[in-house]
Amino acid sequence: MASNRELWPETFASDSFPSLPCPSCRSGRLELRGETLTITRLGSAHREHLRRGYDPNNDAGRFTCTLVCSNRRCGEVVVVAGDASYEYFDEQENLNSLRPHSMHPGPPLMDVPANVPGFAVEAIRQAFEAFWGDRGSAANRLRISVERILDAEGVSKGSLKLHERIDLFGKGHPELEDTLDALRHVGNLGSHDGNVSREALLDTFEVYQEWLRNYYGKYPERIKALVAKLNTTKGAY
Repeated sequence: MASNRELWPETFASDSFPSLPCPSCRSGRLELRGETLTITRLGSAHREHLRRGYDPNNDAGRFTCTLVCSNRRCGEVVVVAGDASYEYFDEQENLNSLRPHSMHPGPPLMDVPANVPGFAVEAIRQAFEAFWGDRGSAANRLRISVERILDAEGVSKGSLKLHERIDLFGKGHPELEDTLDALRHVGNLGSHDGNVSREALLDTFEVYQEWLRNYYGKYPERIKALVAKLNTTKGAY
């Protein structure tokens, strides 16, 4: 998901929407419902053009649209809103570059195994939505999801700070501790500084996905079992 950086552009052409994953099903991709795309020029930009003539550098607007899951059995609907500006994609004088600031519900930036605690999943999904308009909040929600996972794993709260709880968890799972510390650092940055770079947040989603796969999806054990099966049967099954 997040590892495919081309899937998550910050801006894109109005006639070239990225094929984002559906937030409700694993198989579908979100497709633009063309008739819903509305781009409106700002009044301030319009008045500036009337006074001085059209200048693409001073052009600005807002857009809204609806994306629908390509899987007919799903049919999820995602509402998108954001800013519009001009980029030289063609010679037309129009607002053709879109920068989303909200998507509801947010497309998943990572796979989440089915047995992750529900209240942790809730925080992760909130991070998916916040990613587009408030990266600091997205990082903070990921930090909260870590706290909720530690709650579910019975790692004592008490008066302990998060890094101390991670240390306790790490005593039983030393190979998994570093990733939780990385999530804590990024979450702290989002909480205190109010912003996290887009690249750092995408990195965070990518490493968190692998952590969840290893811990909840038991991915290493599954691979070992498959290797043993292939060796035992020599692939004849």
